[in-house]
Amino acid sequence: MMLAMASLSANAQTLTYEDRFARPLNEVLADIQTRFNIRLKYDIDTVGKVLPYADFRIRPYSVEESLTNVLAPFDYKFVKQSGNLYKLKAYEYPRRTETDGEKLIAYLNTLYTDKASWEERKACLRKEVRMRLGIDSLMKKRVDNPKPILSKIRKYNGYTVQNFALETLPGLYVCGSIYTPRSKGKHALIICPNGHFGGGRYREDQQQRMGTLARMGAVCVDYDLFGWGESALQVGSAAHRSSAAHVIQAMNGLSVLDYMLANRKDIDVTRIGANGGSGGGTHTVLLTALDERFTASAPVVSLASHFDGGCPCESGMPIQLACGGTCNAELAAMFAPLPQLIVSDGGDWTSSVPTLEYPYLRRVYGFYDASDKVTNVHLPKEKHDFGPNKRNAVYSFFITAFSLDKKMLDESKVTIEPESAMYSFGEKGELLPESAIRSFDKVAAYFDRDVFAELKSDLALEKKASDWVASLDLNDDKKAGYVTTVIYNHLRQVRDWHNQHPYTTVPEGMNPSTGKPLSQLDRQMIADSAMPGDVHKKLMDGLRRALTEEQVETILDKYTVGKVAFTLKGYQAIVPDLTKEEEEHIVSLLKKAREQAVDYKSMKQISAVFEIYKTQCEQYLNSNGRDWRQLFRDYVNKRKAEKAAKK
Repeated sequence: MMLAMASLSANAQTLTYEDRFARPLNEVLADIQTRFNIRLKYDIDTVGKVLPYADFRIRPYSVEESLTNVLAPFDYKFVKQSGNLYKLKAYEYPRRTETDGEKLIAYLNTLYTDKASWEERKACLRKEVRMRLGIDSLMKKRVDNPKPILSKIRKYNGYTVQNFALETLPGLYVCGSIYTPRSKGKHALIICPNGHFGGGRYREDQQQRMGTLARMGAVCVDYDLFGWGESALQVGSAAHRSSAAHVIQAMNGLSVLDYMLANRKDIDVTRIGANGGSGGGTHTVLLTALDERFTASAPVVSLASHFDGGCPCESGMPIQLACGGTCNAELAAMFAPLPQLIVSDGGDWTSSVPTLEYPYLRRVYGFYDASDKVTNVHLPKEKHDFGPNKRNAVYSFFITAFSLDKKMLDESKVTIEPESAMYSFGEKGELLPESAIRSFDKVAAYFDRDVFAELKSDLALEKKASDWVASLDLNDDKKAGYVTTVIYNHLRQVRDWHNQHPYTTVPEGMNPSTGKPLSQLDRQMIADSAMPGDVHKKLMDGLRRALTEEQVETILDKYTVGKVAFTLKGYQAIVPDLTKEEEEHIVSLLKKAREQAVDYKSMKQISAVFEIYKTQCEQYLNSNGRDWRQLFRDYVNKRKAEKAAKK
């Protein structure tokens, strides 16, 4: 410890007020790791970042205060991980600390002290959440009395399943499944927005929950996230991470509810529930805040006062700014005094529920003398999932809230269907109606603003990645999906780095190889070359994990528009007696150029990378007894003569 402090002081001695005691950010962070004996995991860009008054920001008694002071000027933050590990991240608008949640809940508690003052606050929230979400404008553009595309009903032990595709906006469909009890009479209805768990609504635990609730007497409807599952066939998966997804998913949930109540005679309108996990839990809370027809709610592993949901489909529209500032816990409180279950665990942001959000909810429910109507099942040793204990909590809740038949609770009786059985439009969208939307641009037209420029770029990159992978004819959808994601993520990271680091971030200077001032292209190349090395490593590791070396080369050729073969053809034309050994050496250099060039955004930059290696090729030829200048001169003269002869 003393050595570390001495080293820090030695660095500081070289600094003065005139240079604002400034030090490179990465140096300061390295010193903090040593001084406090911690590990830092980087998810931020420190290249070229200089911190003024650096050592004066260190608090010798507190690593966390030191990190806060050091990171704040760059809009960075830290998140405590396990043990002595801290993760450094860019500022996240939907995520705060548990301490922030405590302060917000304390503030909200000052706004209402009884039922009357709470009802006034709730009225404000109900109105302003709708306005900030923009739901009413979109709902007016929906298809009137849509006729869904319905599959044949599949019959199983105690329940049936039917696929549906419901047209919401003209040409846009929400797809899902309806699980119905085989018993007669009026049934409860549970709308089940999906979360971000792998496999989407097609996964095993989702089917187990839907089928079991149906066996016990509830009609359950789940549906794809916007840009997931069959929705991705229409708008692409990148569309999911957009503000449009936030409002469209809410519209989809309400549209499914409208359809079910208008067309099903077996629904008991006094028993309408909402239940989802993770992002589906966020939308469960949102649906109940938007529509007063719901009579029971069960958000799972989602609720917190300090996290609004990390995906734009949960926080893309600024609903948390409603009425001076709110949070999902307060939106859930709007459901009082109706029955509500909050399921939480110790392995995610819901770990604070038993001591923070749940007491707050009980207080609001107490305004109605209904504190017993809100319950919390907390699983301190579990992590973020929708596992058996969480599903059992949901079953128990709805058995009580909706008088379901407990004797039918048996997940082993549920048949797990293959994903393909749950499609309405086929695996490749081959059954989509002719009038169906097939690009996000058509959806953006339904909004009153054009804020989707970056999303359109994302979709273009996604299509490029998909087309490149399609050219490999992998005949393995899972592998193709994985490789497409690897390439898409790389293309997006290269684009974002390029856009965030323009040539102006590199000082003007001299190009040592030419003796001339650095050009704009030179400066942009320098800026882009500082991109973290793991971006390239993730691409190459990902490609080689799934593809043969020949297939990897095919993808790299796509990035560089076949410049290896094109350039080699030029050398073969200029040096007609090129030996096998010479050709192999040139190809090896060009392949190095190709792999390096994939980390640059424009064709000018890619060509500039190849020029560096072409120079090496020509130097090699000279060293191998060739006279490159004379060979090139002879080639040019020959081409001129051929053109003259043609004239």
